[in-house]
Amino acid sequence: MEVIFLEGNDEPIPDSGLINGVGRFVGGPQVVRARVNVQQGKRYRFRVINISAYAAFRFSIEGHDLTIIEVDGISHVAHTVGGFDIYVAQRYSVVLNANQPIANYWIRGPMTLQHSSDNPNLDTNDVFAVLHYAGAPDAEPTTQADVGVQDLLQEFQLAALVNPGAPGGSAPADRSIDINFGMQVKNGRLMWEINDISYLPPDLPTLLNIIANGFTSPDNFTTTEDTFVIDRNEVIELVIHGSPNGRLSFSSLHGHAFDVVQSMQGPLNFVNPPRRDVVGVSGSTVIIRFQADNPGPWFFHCHIDWHLEAGLAAVFAERPVDQTSGPQSEIIKQTWLDLCPIYKALPADEQ
Repeated sequence: MEVIFLEGNDEPIPDSGLINGVGRFVGGPQVVRARVNVQQGKRYRFRVINISAYAAFRFSIEGHDLTIIEVDGISHVAHTVGGFDIYVAQRYSVVLNANQPIANYWIRGPMTLQHSSDNPNLDTNDVFAVLHYAGAPDAEPTTQADVGVQDLLQEFQLAALVNPGAPGGSAPADRSIDINFGMQVKNGRLMWEINDISYLPPDLPTLLNIIANGFTSPDNFTTTEDTFVIDRNEVIELVIHGSPNGRLSFSSLHGHAFDVVQSMQGPLNFVNPPRRDVVGVSGSTVIIRFQADNPGPWFFHCHIDWHLEAGLAAVFAERPVDQTSGPQSEIIKQTWLDLCPIYKALPADEQ
């Protein structure tokens, strides 16, 4: 990744999109598409996961509605759609009612990614699998494959099922932090930034610096660690301003699920917003909230691997003093502290 992206090149473009590990590329073999078997009259829970390092997909199943019941591992009020966009690292559970005539139906997942035309092997629309009803011919559907999605999900339509409502309600958050994405060339390399800082991992991990070296203040961390220190139980609001050129990024926060009070589209919602741990951000502003009730250093980063490698990340050090004393403190053994010197003493080709 460092060789490909940090030297100023764009993200590498794949040859094909895959569903359950199977895909086709332009001029390649007509491999048998992945197949999902169902029986007429039964209902099925599908768990849809985007494990790509770069691309988003628009998921739908021909002739069938999809009822969303879970988002990123969190139960949501059932909401029925014709399809949905799924960004890198996002997860959805949907219920499909196999109530259509016995036949084969297209499972569609066209891709969205920047400068896809750079790779002539890729056809972004040729991402399909087959929903196969028991008793149907062993063949691909005969209907048109690449059609649009009716009743596409808008993220703001989702609502968490359990304990809905953003922390703090509509009152101002205890702390509001602007997160500005940017890009610039540094020392001949194209780098991503948060608030004009490209993240670089420290020699000693943040957690070890907290529990072994007593790092509890923002001043303890270097600029390129891009670390925000936050207090216990604070309501934190992140106002995420996307890239000025509108390029999609997929922001993930470790250690917390957050409420998306402002999606890329739709109104502000503090009453019953969607709750998840990965959110899409483009040229618009996205606002998320969480409560700092889980002490630890938590990574905030873009889930496009090449953007992360190029510095699109930060750390939220949540109540670091709670990790050095009290019931949630970490117990440090000398053998653990000795690991870093042992590693650093290794020859360079073994590190």
